[in-house]
Amino acid sequence: MIVYLDNIIFSLRPGSNESRHWATMTRGLLPMPDAELRFIEYADALCDEYRYRLDLARRGHLYVMRNLWLTRHLAVRIDGYAHTPFIFHSSWYRICDNPWATNVITVDGNFSPTPRRLWALRHCDLVICTSRNALNSLPATLQSKATAISTKKSNTNIALLTLKAYRRALPPHKAGVHCASK
Repeated sequence: MIVYLDNIIFSLRPGSNESRHWATMTRGLLPMPDAELRFIEYADALCDEYRYRLDLARRGHLYVMRNLWLTRHLAVRIDGYAHTPFIFHSSWYRICDNPWATNVITVDGNFSPTPRRLWALRHCDLVICTSRNALNSLPATLQSKATAISTKKSNTNIALLTLKAYRRALPPHKAGVHCASK
């Protein structure tokens, strides 16, 4: 399965708990053979201590974006995969506008509802919460598409639970195509 990981959290909240969780999840996904990983990030992402320790270029494709302060509020555009379903997993309330994307957003324990965040959560297919508290802080209407994955688990357990959640979020008409790599 093709998985785009939106590493914007490393630029927006360097050194934060959110960055630590995102790096832990990413580190766990790196050795997974059934995930073809692609990373989207900004040039200053390496300033984050958790991102600095990850060697992403060796495992997947790395796309470096520009204009963080302009594009951080926009939907991400991914072209080039005509009729090929993929996962787009954002670390910061963003979605991909490609119709073949299954949008996933990670919510940490410090969730505070803003119109922009609620809009993104309503338009995503799956919400992964980093704790039970984060899950309970979501509005009741969003809890049905949310799952909690504790950050206290090992890298491998977090990755396996994340992959399992990805598979559950896939629309039935895309699921068969999603399970096979390129």
